Amino acid sequence: MARRATAIREQRAIDPRLLLLSAGDFSGAQGIIEMYRSRFLVRTMIEAGFDAVAVGERELTYGIRTLKSYAEDGLPIICANLYQDGTRVFPPFVIKRIRGAKVGVIALLGERPRDLDGVEVRDPAIEGRDALEKALRECDCVILLAHMGRERLLEILPSLEGVDVVIRGHGREEEKDRESCVDTLASSSELAEVPVFFAGKYGKNLGVVALAGIRGKRPLVVESAFVNLGGSVAGDSAMAKELAAYHSEERLKRRELQLSRTLARDASTGKILDRYLGIEICRRCHGELMPRFVSGRHFRAVETLRQRGEAANPECLACHTTGYRRPGGYDPATEKEGAPYMLGVQCEGCHGPGTTHARDGSYAKAARESCRTCHTSKWSPDFDFQTYWSRVSHRERADSI
Repeated sequence: MARRATAIREQRAIDPRLLLLSAGDFSGAQGIIEMYRSRFLVRTMIEAGFDAVAVGERELTYGIRTLKSYAEDGLPIICANLYQDGTRVFPPFVIKRIRGAKVGVIALLGERPRDLDGVEVRDPAIEGRDALEKALRECDCVILLAHMGRERLLEILPSLEGVDVVIRGHGREEEKDRESCVDTLASSSELAEVPVFFAGKYGKNLGVVALAGIRGKRPLVVESAFVNLGGSVAGDSAMAKELAAYHSEERLKRRELQLSRTLARDASTGKILDRYLGIEICRRCHGELMPRFVSGRHFRAVETLRQRGEAANPECLACHTTGYRRPGGYDPATEKEGAPYMLGVQCEGCHGPGTTHARDGSYAKAARESCRTCHTSKWSPDFDFQTYWSRVSHRERADSI
């Protein structure tokens, strides 16, 4: 972010009248810490003076209400085909005057990412055409911020005659798409005779496009480049200080979040809930058991889900992770926040939460009684306790577990 601030400052030194645009997906993934990061990023975008910002799937993660609050704070969000309860949520386009010319910027969202009450992502071709016709009445040049995949853009461009340049944004997250670099690497191309620019994923590049033309005619792209925001770009000192202050604040929020989870109480009894601690805690006293355990199928249980494409299936995660959705157990959101590694069936997956550990034999007994929780007649029709138990038993330490 500090390097991005430097790159923007340097470009403004070349031309202070440039347009600063974002094609969307500026928010983080879902999670409490990610929400704080998104708010910080929005603040920096407002300070940087963005002229127009499109809506991406990630922006909808926290709901329309949060997006509206960003706009109220000063982020110039536009989107022609995002509706809530039948009403367009944001302006379909903005008009900027650059060197006497009126430049219109339209934004479209290609697909609906998740179910949101009352929220509708309408056909981008139809809504885009309507917005374009209105913009063309006033503008000399129209730029489209298209948050969608290349294929979807190719489908709708024929209906958007009059668009001069497209800035595309969209980073695919699905496993099936990761082998494709179309939505990963920065690129410039031409679709339906319209120049299309894509700066790539993760904010690693700043795209720069220079246009020139005669009024009444389509402007020409006279120069385009991608400024890589790698180590060769010096970080802006003011932004670096802001970033350091934010990271300090984030560490504090992480500690507070971890503490609140650690001290979570039962809603009915008020007692602090037993919680899962993770294999690293078990290793402290039972280290000699770990080499055999981590090479076994229990610890690698989540790999089976990945091979079958079920790694996000809640029904499967309950038995292929440890303490799924329970205090301290596996949770996709907290895993991204740096929580202990809880994938696979770890010690506590059979013995129970680490805070219930006792040396009276009950902890070992709990493991023997837990098998049928997951090895049901549906999922393990050939299950035989003695056969299965012999594969995982560590009797040499049973007396001390």
